[in-house]
Amino acid sequence: MEKIDLEKRKVTLLLEDGKKKTFKVDKSVQNLDQVRVGDHLKLSYTEEIIIFVGKSSQTPGAAGAAEVGVTPKGAKPGIVMVETSALSTKILAVDPAKHRVTIEDPDGKAKKIKLSKNVGNLDQLKVGETVDTVLTESLVVEIEK
Repeated sequence: MEKIDLEKRKVTLLLEDGKKKTFKVDKSVQNLDQVRVGDHLKLSYTEEIIIFVGKSSQTPGAAGAAEVGVTPKGAKPGIVMVETSALSTKILAVDPAKHRVTIEDPDGKAKKIKLSKNVGNLDQLKVGETVDTVLTESLVVEIEK
């Protein structure tokens, strides 16, 4: 645990690779006040992106849902969070050799996405087409004092 802001309910973690990641802690988490800078977290984080390709005249847009499970007040702090976002995005560039796609998000910002080497048929993606993406992130956290 690198930093805790109880008022804003944000925590910054120092990951094993040296990167820092800040999370907003849901108000339903009752034991945030037990967490201290320097505590070690046992966590599991997964991210999955599904891209549905098809010609569409839709304007880029977004929708989302989240689920949070927390430990009861007074128990050892822990949390399970799952968040899913659905986006309609416009393809701005495709680089099949590097397995990268640049999309325009609903806010009009360009975002480069590196795709798995297992993803095929990138040559079928065309600049200007709209694709639907579903991003699911899950996080399981257990505090180890």
